[in-house]
Amino acid sequence: MMHILSGPLTSSESSHAAPRSSGGVLLIAVFLFFSGSLSACSRPSRVDVTSAGAPAARSPQRFEEAGDFTFQDSRGGTLSKADLLGTPWIGVPFFLRCTGPCPSITRDIRAKLYGDLEGTGVRIVSFSLDPERDTTESLDAYAKTLDVDRDRWLFVSAAKESDMHDFVRLGLKVPVQRDPNQTDPGLAVTHGTRMPVIDAEGRIAGFYDIADPALGESPPPLAESEALLAARYALIGNRAKALAAKPTRIPLINASLNGTAFLLLIAGIMAIKTGAKKRHEHLMKLAFLASATFLGFYLYYHFVVLPISGGPTPFNGTGIWKTLYLLLLASHVILAVVNLPMVLRTFWLAHKEDWERHKRMARWTFPIWAYVSVTGVMVYLVLYPFNPAPAV
Repeated sequence: MMHILSGPLTSSESSHAAPRSSGGVLLIAVFLFFSGSLSACSRPSRVDVTSAGAPAARSPQRFEEAGDFTFQDSRGGTLSKADLLGTPWIGVPFFLRCTGPCPSITRDIRAKLYGDLEGTGVRIVSFSLDPERDTTESLDAYAKTLDVDRDRWLFVSAAKESDMHDFVRLGLKVPVQRDPNQTDPGLAVTHGTRMPVIDAEGRIAGFYDIADPALGESPPPLAESEALLAARYALIGNRAKALAAKPTRIPLINASLNGTAFLLLIAGIMAIKTGAKKRHEHLMKLAFLASATFLGFYLYYHFVVLPISGGPTPFNGTGIWKTLYLLLLASHVILAVVNLPMVLRTFWLAHKEDWERHKRMARWTFPIWAYVSVTGVMVYLVLYPFNPAPAV
């Protein structure tokens, strides 16, 4: 069974004569920082789970980018990180001659995880840690014995072992090393058994780890684990579909609502200056409705859409342009928070027909409200139509 792990972990080496059992159920462990838990193929290491927890399935937290790579696919071509962009994937370090946990991990993946991933768009990529012996032909033959869809589960090797080990250790944050004193080829490579989950943008989203009850672990109840696992899979699959689909129109809708509110505010102030009090009242109510609708869309976008679509759009400008953008964004957000109670207070005074205090309050409320509305449009324009291309 898989333990859910989050937060920084520590590890301690334990010696065990028997390899892991093959009955474990893999459960996604999202959002933990890399720790140095090494597991020799013959002697799996214990992981201190005192800081373990069950993170929410919709948490948007991500870690650093997974490393770049181009390796040999078992089917004769090549596979690179660029080929996997747009779809989430799970990295599985292993090697064919391993006589420790590698075979049981592969069996667990085939028996449980592979079926659960069907229809989610998530792929599995097994990286051979013994590439000089695990040729593409031998990997292809091994993959055929698993009877899997080769587009969903890929097996790759490298021209040099050092290239693969550097990628797994630095690019996937999974420890690996060859033991020069080990004469048994099935135990020669020591590696972590945590498997990184990579999101559709190529960022590390978390890790898998196996908890074996025989080693004294205390896995969560199976039903609870599978419920979180299913929720996480749904999230990963939805993110992949969202990224492949047409971009959401909510930012454009929000900008349109801000622009509409600004125009209604200008029309409303012009109406009151000409003595058209009833028209002024209607226009200001419509401006309030536009801003309130914007707030509803804004909250929905940030708390529902963003967690399954890769997070907020970054501004790609640098230098003075980045500074100006941050000043624009900060002033917009801060004044929006300040302005809301001011707007409500101004409307309340009008409702009470306390016109003198209403006018005094409106002299402060109107310019801030107008600024927040127009800068909302500006933030949209800077982040979308006029956002510079990201630096390569």
